[in-house]
Order: sequence, then structure tokens, then C-alpha cells
Amino acid sequence: MRALPFASLVLTAVVAGCATGTPIVGSEPTVVWENARHHDAPSSTPLSDAEARRIARAHDAAFSCEGTARAMAKRDVQRGWQVMRQCIQRQDFTDLELLLESEWSDHVAAAPDAASIMAHVIAVRGGDVESDLRLLRRRKFPLYSLQAALSEPESYTGRFVLVRGSARRGRPVDGGREFQLVETKVMAESEWVTAPGTTRLTNKLDGGSADQQGLDVKRGRVDNSTSSQTEKVEVLTNVSVETGLQIAARLPSGEPTLEPSTDYIVVLKVGGIEKTEDLDGEVDEAPYAVVVDYFEPESGRFARLGR
Repeated sequence: MRALPFASLVLTAVVAGCATGTPIVGSEPTVVWENARHHDAPSSTPLSDAEARRIARAHDAAFSCEGTARAMAKRDVQRGWQVMRQCIQRQDFTDLELLLESEWSDHVAAAPDAASIMAHVIAVRGGDVESDLRLLRRRKFPLYSLQAALSEPESYTGRFVLVRGSARRGRPVDGGREFQLVETKVMAESEWVTAPGTTRLTNKLDGGSADQQGLDVKRGRVDNSTSSQTEKVEVLTNVSVETGLQIAARLPSGEPTLEPSTDYIVVLKVGGIEKTEDLDGEVDEAPYAVVVDYFEPESGRFARLGR
């Protein structure tokens, strides 16, 4: 059988009806080759979400998924970005710096759901919103903190805010739901505990002698003492700490989908300032926001030590 020349092998996405539908999966970028008869011109047909998702899930690691998307983008930018979007949705994609510094940054910034894309990655990274927002600010990415929005609610009206927080005092309002979103931040606490299997008992024998009165003999004396030795190790535990900031947040749906006392990474769109009147007729003004998207943060990654 005559081997095909290298130039006749063409990188393509996995699509229905392609001659080789089984991707190569491994630690290196997945490369899928189609028959040389189909390589005359790159396909400009967009991938369906299912096709792009299938390619993204055919990898054993997020970095190899990104490598395949980058290779596909060299032939067709649109199809490469479609696969990359699905790579970002994986539960092991944490490379926020890549999305801000690489060729993908323009695609992310132009996406209608750019704020949700970033929020998802930050949640998978552990939900340290305070630190990750610094990275976004350095790249002038239009995603802001709750502190900034509360300081100038009219200036931030219509802008997206990213908050780590939990829902309190929810109630139905006009077919939707309103609650107080209390901002929190995650920090790691340190505790020294006894390492399992490190306790050791030590027996010590002290020999000595003492004269017995009236006799020219010596009686031996042995003291037996026992001591215990252990080894300590430092254990880190993530804790959620309230910052003291909160904002009235609204969900279009009336379902209480954000469980109370549970931290979420929430994308808000600042609505401005509204006036409220209490039972005594006192009028107050307070900012409010609409929930655009939310994600539960990954709890297995440690934040900064609270020292």
C-alpha cells in the first residue's frame, strides 16, 4: 500500500460523514485527518454546537483541547473558535491568562456572553473574584467589581459586575424574584494537625544503684519512662468571609435557583438606582442589578492564606 504524502493530509474537525470519525485522544493536541480527496478547499460550514462539543470532549486535558482549537483556527477561524468555546466550558479549563493574552482574547471580547465566559473560568479556578478581577483590569476587560458599582451606580448602569456572594431574603416580585446578594470572598485558613501514622512511643530505661543501709551490697534500680512523639502538618481550608457589601439583585424567573447560604459567582448587569418606600412613608434610594448568569465555584482549589 502506497503511503500518502504528508501534504495530502489535511487537518479538519470531526463532522458527520467524514471519512475518519474517530479522533486521536492523548496528552498532545488531538489531530483528526480526513481523506485526501476532501482537502481541495477548507470547509467554511460552521460546526454545530454538538459537533464542537464532541471535539472538545475527545481530549483528556484542557490544554490539548485548546491546541486542537488553535490548529483548526489556522485553517478556519470560525470553526476553531467554535471548538475553543467548548474547550472553555470544560470543568478543567482554568487558564484565564490565556484568554486575556493570546489570540483568543479578541474572540472572547467580541462574544455577546463574554462576561459569562470569564465568570465560568473564574468559578472553575476556585472563585477568587478579588484576585482574578485584577487580571481583567490590567487588560481593561469590561467586567467590574461590586465596590466600584456601589460607589457610582449611575456611572455603572448597564455595565457588567462580577460578584462572589450568597442570596439572602428572597421574595417574589412581578413574576420574578428579588433577593439581597451579600458579597463574600474566599480565603484559606491554616491549621496544624497531627499527621496520620506519625505518633511514636519511646521507652527509656535509666539504670542506677543505691547502698542498702547496714549491708555491704548494692541493690540495682531501673526506672522505666515512656514518651510520645508526633509530627504536625499544615492543613489549608477554604472559608467564605463576608465583605460587608450587598446589592438588591433580581432574577427574571421566579424560581429560587440560587440556594441561600451557598456561594455563587454571579454576573450582574447594573440597573441603576431605584426608590423604595417603607411602611412609615420614608423614601430611600438604593442601587439594584439584574442577574445575567451564575456559577457555583470549584471548592477543591485553595485561595490565598488569610494572614
